[in-house]
Amino acid sequence: MVLAAASNPLALNATFIIEIVVFLALLWLLRRYVFPPLDKALRARQAQIAQALGEAEQARKEAEQARLLDRQEMADARLKAQEILDRAQQLGEQLREELRQKGEQEQQAMLERARAELAREREQAVLELRRQVADLVMLATTKVLQEELDPTRQRRLIEQALKEVDLSA
Repeated sequence: MVLAAASNPLALNATFIIEIVVFLALLWLLRRYVFPPLDKALRARQAQIAQALGEAEQARKEAEQARLLDRQEMADARLKAQEILDRAQQLGEQLREELRQKGEQEQQAMLERARAELAREREQAVLELRRQVADLVMLATTKVLQEELDPTRQRRLIEQALKEVDLSA
């Protein structure tokens, strides 16, 4: 019978039962003492990898935000630089216009002073001409009358003659 059992692969023998018991015991020992720490280590590693991936994603987002912020700041800086250049150009044009107006005002002032000076000189010339005419009238009058008048009377006659002759034209 032993031979018959050995030749039949499906026949149960004592070693097979012992092997199954040992296998089940080994499985129980592995499940009880080996798999829990191994599972714990694998879960910790998985959590660590997930955390590292999350941190990497967060760092990528922050880098993207920083890059966008840098681009925005660069655009703002360019805009401010352009505004400064525009303002400087505007101030330059304004200063040029002010200087032109100031030159025109100075020119007008010089013309007014020259006109006033000419008017004063004309007035002085007219006064001098009146004096000379008065002297000539007095000389002519004394020659005509062949007599000398007193100075106050002479002056009165001269003023009267000047009123009659308008020299202001």
